[in-house]
Amino acid sequence: MLTLSLQDKSVNVTNNISNSDIQKGFLKKAETRFDKFINELKQESDRGAAIFAATFFEYKLKEILRELLNDAPSTKNLLEDANGGLNTFSAKINICLSLGYITRNEYNALNHLKKIRNQFAHNFDFQFSFSDAKITALCKSLKNEFKELKEEEFETAREIFIGSIIFFHRQLIDRQYELFTFAPIGFKIEEIHNDPNAYINLGANERMLEEHRFLEQEWAKQRANRKK
Repeated sequence: MLTLSLQDKSVNVTNNISNSDIQKGFLKKAETRFDKFINELKQESDRGAAIFAATFFEYKLKEILRELLNDAPSTKNLLEDANGGLNTFSAKINICLSLGYITRNEYNALNHLKKIRNQFAHNFDFQFSFSDAKITALCKSLKNEFKELKEEEFETAREIFIGSIIFFHRQLIDRQYELFTFAPIGFKIEEIHNDPNAYINLGANERMLEEHRFLEQEWAKQRANRKK
């Protein structure tokens, strides 16, 4: 069975990360969440593992969207209200692809995961497990969305599922870091100044200063929230 760790050299989350407090803080938080997620996932029954993994990934997408969208009542309504446009797993998957937050392969993988969850959630056969032919096929499809895993061999469909989930979770940690760090800065600066041209009108040095100030403020907020 493939053993995956955030310390593996292939993990993108560690690439190009300096020793700044901001980056170290993010990595530490990511490692802690990674360990807790994997430990609980491995202890679950087949049905529990499928539902827990899908729920966790839906939460990750919600977390990414919440970080990148404006901190406004409309954002909470979209993500959490029963009639909100982004309150379902499918809606979150679709909007993340449309906005470029996930790749096509990740989009496909999330849909395979959603189908696996639905099979377990709506099948009332008490013996239903990863050994079911349809579930096994879906697990193989999930694995094949990641080129890094195509040559890996697993003994059971459950091992295929967990190995794929572990690898995919690492990718989303990396994606969350990249998106939060680089993608929204210009828009957030414009929001802070209440001026849609605030960022584009800055010179190169001024942009760097504003970006640095923004990141320091945002991560200071996150550190303060974690201490509460």
